[in-house]
Amino acid sequence: MNRTSLITALRSAIEPLGYSFETGDAHSAASKIRTYPAAWLDTPTAVASEGVNEGFIEYRISFRLLHAADHDAVLNPESVWAKIENDALVFLHNLYIGEGVVAIDSIKMVPTAFQTTNHGELGLTLTFALKVELYFC
Repeated sequence: MNRTSLITALRSAIEPLGYSFETGDAHSAASKIRTYPAAWLDTPTAVASEGVNEGFIEYRISFRLLHAADHDAVLNPESVWAKIENDALVFLHNLYIGEGVVAIDSIKMVPTAFQTTNHGELGLTLTFALKVELYFC
C-alpha cells in the first residue's frame, strides 16, 4: 500500500459514516472544512518499515472527527463525544477489514472542543499506529 492508497483507504473507511473528508497541514483545516460532520486527517507520518522486496510500513495517523457545536451540544458535550467515539470505533473496524491492513495499535482518543477551526465544533482527536503491507516494485 503506497501513500495514495493509504489516504484512499482512510477516506473509504470514514465516508460511509457521513463524514466529509479533508487532509493536509493542521493550519489549513479552517479554510478547507465546509460541512459537518467532518474528518480531518493530519499528514500521515511513516515511522517504521521492514522488508526488502516486500514487507510492511507503519504510519502514525492523527484524525480529528468533528461535529458542529450548537447551543445544546455546548451544554452537554458528553453526548456528542460519546457519538463521535462510537463513530471512531466503527471507522477503525472499517479500516481494519480493508485490504492491506495488518494491524492497528496504540489507539488514543481525546475529546476536544473548539480547537481545530474557528467554526465552533466539538471533536475527538484519534491517533493510532497503522501497519500496512508494502510491495517494492
